Amino acid sequence: MKAAAIALLIAQMPFAQNSPPSALGARGFVTDRAAAERAIAFRPFVPDAAPYEVALLPPFHGAQISANEGIGYAYGPRGHGWLLLEWPRNGGTLAAFQPLPREGSCRDVHAIGGNANPHGVAWTTPHGLVFALQPDGAAAPRAILAEFRRLLRGGACR
Repeated sequence: MKAAAIALLIAQMPFAQNSPPSALGARGFVTDRAAAERAIAFRPFVPDAAPYEVALLPPFHGAQISANEGIGYAYGPRGHGWLLLEWPRNGGTLAAFQPLPREGSCRDVHAIGGNANPHGVAWTTPHGLVFALQPDGAAAPRAILAEFRRLLRGGACR
């Protein structure tokens, strides 16, 4: 009887095994912002003063060591927000993605999912970082590009 009650309580917990991971949690290890920012080897661009979720990400390119790990931020209204993922480039390339026209100082800009109907944008910075922006939920290509440009105006291609 006691074991059944405990099992019922565990099943009702928000982080029980049957809970699907968040969009960001499916990409990395969700942790608190301070811990994630201390664990990476670069100064990240923070897209929002209060992201609702932060995760450490496996490397974009290179060995699975902390110097190569990235960071991801989920921000904006849940279900209609955004995921911004950042990594050290470490010699990796975005050549697998369709190129987009350069935007300001970002010369290496690509569409995630193809140019016709992109579901994200990826770019490299002049200082050796790789960024990827995707909606946390559905978003029109026009909205994705508008958020990408907003991030650039805020310094996301430094």
